[in-house]
Amino acid sequence: MVTSRVEIAGVADVSVGYGSPQIPRLMESLAEHYEREVVILEPDQTDKKPLDTPPRGCALERIATSVHPHTTLGRREYISATGRRINALRPDLLVLFCTYTLPVLTQLRYRPRCTVYHCIETVANYGPLDVAVNRRFASDVDLVVFPEENRAQIDGQRCGLSGLPMAVVYNASNDRAFRPSPVGERSLKLLYTGTLDLDRTLAEYFLRPELADVSIDIFGNTAGRDRDELRSRLACLSGPIRYRGYVSAATLKELRNIYAYSIIMWAPTDENQLFAAPNKFFDAIADGIPPIAAPHPQCKLIIDRYQCGILMEGWSFEAFLAAIQRAKAAFGTPAYDRMVAGCGRAVECELNWPAQFDKVKRLLPPSLI
Repeated sequence: MVTSRVEIAGVADVSVGYGSPQIPRLMESLAEHYEREVVILEPDQTDKKPLDTPPRGCALERIATSVHPHTTLGRREYISATGRRINALRPDLLVLFCTYTLPVLTQLRYRPRCTVYHCIETVANYGPLDVAVNRRFASDVDLVVFPEENRAQIDGQRCGLSGLPMAVVYNASNDRAFRPSPVGERSLKLLYTGTLDLDRTLAEYFLRPELADVSIDIFGNTAGRDRDELRSRLACLSGPIRYRGYVSAATLKELRNIYAYSIIMWAPTDENQLFAAPNKFFDAIADGIPPIAAPHPQCKLIIDRYQCGILMEGWSFEAFLAAIQRAKAAFGTPAYDRMVAGCGRAVECELNWPAQFDKVKRLLPPSLI
């Protein structure tokens, strides 16, 4: 545990290293930019062990709660405990990740020189009380960061954040180096990673007989209604579509390079889902694996801009199947090579962490003195 005052502190909404790679990357970059010690407070999600190696230049502190931190009571405990720690550490620069942590501002007995609010999730998903908290404490925020353009506009207006200095920072956590696997070493096999849910992520599509001649490896955990039955049905797949269970993000990075395409789709069931900014979309492009993506606005924007993947015409199974057929037809042709090259242009131009952090850096105070 850090025992002295620090100049930069972050409050995470999840255990660091399990999703939300923008949390460690932003804090690492702040440590490097200011050449100062950084501490990250994180909830103690007991099913997620602490990282063996913390982010560069950062110390990690786990905050324990009597119940799971992602329950109402657990959140209250976490906010109270992190508020006490921030008051003890008195950082000049405070970074709050997600509306989940914003109520820490209700606990502070001082005003940090700069408070950065990284609005990772759509505020409305947390309910009207969170919208009210955002509006009440917007004046205590000095810089707000959103991961997607439409979210910035909608939540900016809804939560009284529109007048603040603002940056839209894509969830591209990779560096500028683009080293895709040779196209000739890939097989015509598709990859799907992430949550498998009948309603939210259209998981039923993988069980349809029309995909009998399509090779797909599926990684992830089942969720939502009939999750156990869905898992059983996926486990029983014995053709070219195979369910491979859950593996870590590090393992997926090692595996991804053998695939021709990465499937990026989920149902636009609400505002958060429609304007999602999925890490796996950016991870696929960073590795030169063209995405087959549903037409979520950010996916469409980037695929149209760089011609780096295949865009579904809608969210129906027919649109999904048609996109897969287009992908199969393109593989092994100059059209596929152009998509891989488009991934490279995207990474070199803007889909890299240094370019994204530059958007934040130019809005930060020049020093913390």
